[in-house]
This record gives sequence, structure tokens and C-alpha cells, in this order.
Amino acid sequence: MKRWSFNTFAIAGFAGSAVAVILLIVNALSGSQFLSVLLPLAVVALVVGGFMSVRAHLLWMRGRNKPFG
Repeated sequence: MKRWSFNTFAIAGFAGSAVAVILLIVNALSGSQFLSVLLPLAVVALVVGGFMSVRAHLLWMRGRNKPFG
């Protein structure tokens, strides 16, 4: 199995953060009817996105930022 590159981690981090924001917007538009479901999902998505972003940053600092390496 191939190791993830900087680009893969960065895109996954952005996607996780974007999902969290979308869930919070849906929560606001629904008038917080689904708060007990959407808020924990948004927190999990934000934590996963943050982890992926930190991992991408660490790969960038180590110089492993080549797309295919």
C-alpha cells in the first residue's frame, strides 16, 4: 500500500474542515432541530480535518512534499 503524500493529507484536511462547516451551516438553516446529531458529527469532522492538516504540515516540514514520492 502506498504512503500518503503531502497533497493527499492536505486535501483530506481541507475536506474534513469543509464538512464540519457544511454541517454547522445545515444546523443553522434547520433552526438547530438536529443539533444533537449534527454538532457531534461536525466536531468529529473538524478533529479529523485538523489531524490531517497537522500531518500534512509535518510532511511539508520534513521535505516530503513531492506529489508522487
